[in-house]
Amino acid sequence: MILIYADNINGTIKKSSLEAMSYGAAIAKQLGTEAQALVIGTVSSDLSSLGAYGVSKVHQLSGVEEFDAQSFAKLISDKASELGASVVVFSHSLSGKALAPRVSVRLKAGLVTGAVALPETSNGFVVKKSVFSGKAFANIRINSAVKIVSLNPNAFTPVVGEGKAEVISAAVSATPSVKIVST
Repeated sequence: MILIYADNINGTIKKSSLEAMSYGAAIAKQLGTEAQALVIGTVSSDLSSLGAYGVSKVHQLSGVEEFDAQSFAKLISDKASELGASVVVFSHSLSGKALAPRVSVRLKAGLVTGAVALPETSNGFVVKKSVFSGKAFANIRINSAVKIVSLNPNAFTPVVGEGKAEVISAAVSATPSVKIVST
């Protein structure tokens, strides 16, 4: 199963997360499994509409609104373990850069950041990423049982279909390690 973290800012799913959902759905198709999304916090749009990006289920964890990388990483890694995810996909956004390494440590998973193409899965799991400020590419093999990939923004065009996703809501609580006083 492929789990995609859908980043939401002020109740709106970010465009880079929609790209990550399509990317994760394409990986799921390659591996012959299903793609599911995870949203933390309140979202103003209809989450079942995310099925159009290839996910079959959307897990919404409510009760946590303020972004805290440590508590979000725990929630994501706990959900990935619970669902038996073999690949976890993030967008390589500000929050993805904070979350992916933390989730990688918690799951003892191999991590490739800044992916620019679908992984080659015919002989292992090899991810292409940009290096040297985009002047070259590296192909990196992930050998761990659980794999984490963060997708560069605008590296994968979202594929929009006509599916509806099943929405599974759960209330959670997390103790943030940082308290935001003002912004």
